[in-house]
Amino acid sequence: MSRRRPAVRVSNVMTRRVRTATPDTPLEEILALLREERCHHVPIVDDDRPVGMISARDVVHLARREEGEQYVLGMPQSERAGDAMNEDLVTIHQDESVDAAIERIGRGDIHALVVIDDDDRLAGIVTHNDLLHYLID
Repeated sequence: MSRRRPAVRVSNVMTRRVRTATPDTPLEEILALLREERCHHVPIVDDDRPVGMISARDVVHLARREEGEQYVLGMPQSERAGDAMNEDLVTIHQDESVDAAIERIGRGDIHALVVIDDDDRLAGIVTHNDLLHYLID
């Protein structure tokens, strides 16, 4: 039996202090950020507006790349965030409901939503872990 909760805004469950990078950030710095901050998603911003995302999962895919007729394992050395980022962002406004976030993450192959404000600037990020904590608290 599920219990009905009052509507809660995404801004109440999102992570506000998000480490970001720009499209010109070297991929090596993104890797260091993922490792040192123990985070799984790095929004890529241009003038505080999200333009892409690099996830830990994306990094694993980058480590296995096709060259000719074979696959090469290892990280490319010269790439920048803009070359490697996923530009198919799924966003959510900070005033939307947590239920809307659950619906978006629950329907697809994404694990995080970029949260935007009224000016389409980065306000935070909401991940599947944030939503899990919300659901079990």
